[in-house]
Amino acid sequence: MKSTENCGVCGKTLVYGTGEVSQQCVFCGKEFNTLIYCPAGHYVCDSCHSRTSLEVLRDVLASTSSTDPAEILETVMSHPSVPMHGPEHHSMVPAVIVAAVKNTGYAVPEGAVEKAIDRGSKVPGGWCGFYGVCGAAIGVGIAVSVITGATPLTGEVRGLANEATTFALYDMLDGGPRCCKRASRKALQSAVEFLKLRMAINLSKAQEIICQYVGRNQECIHKDCAYYETSPV
Repeated sequence: MKSTENCGVCGKTLVYGTGEVSQQCVFCGKEFNTLIYCPAGHYVCDSCHSRTSLEVLRDVLASTSSTDPAEILETVMSHPSVPMHGPEHHSMVPAVIVAAVKNTGYAVPEGAVEKAIDRGSKVPGGWCGFYGVCGAAIGVGIAVSVITGATPLTGEVRGLANEATTFALYDMLDGGPRCCKRASRKALQSAVEFLKLRMAINLSKAQEIICQYVGRNQECIHKDCAYYETSPV
């Protein structure tokens, strides 16, 4: 588990300075003068520190210009209000995909990001085991549906949204117990590939991701996870 004395974003030991420095909050993007900050430049303002998961998600999406959905997701998940597991991730996945696509300059429908959050929030927790489909995979389908304006009657794009869910779900099969962090990361990797192959939308790809949540996950599969620090995958 991350120490409260270390940076919540990257885990580095915080700097406790003697003079205030200007830092930009990684969640809301606002500038603050502070005595405590991360040497890598990460800072979380007091207001954002007390927000709920979906409030943080909305703040990050409103302030980021990133076209890398994985980068956006890691920022959101680093907030202390985000649980290790839970249906909050079902909103995060489609929302960060839509936001990243929007940031490329691709024309998305009006209110697309909020629509993605709302649809994702309707997918309950535990579906991966009880209903046979992970909410993070559904999130990829939600993102494609929102971006294309699909409805049950739109034929081709409805099929495309279904295909996106299937594409992501197949990539997420690993034989381990549920991990919402692992599933969300896998879903976004699949989404980047799917959007490029099937919709000619080019998103930025994340650098290597090393999981910071191993100590919080009692069912962690350790070296069998692609995001585990010593994983050969």
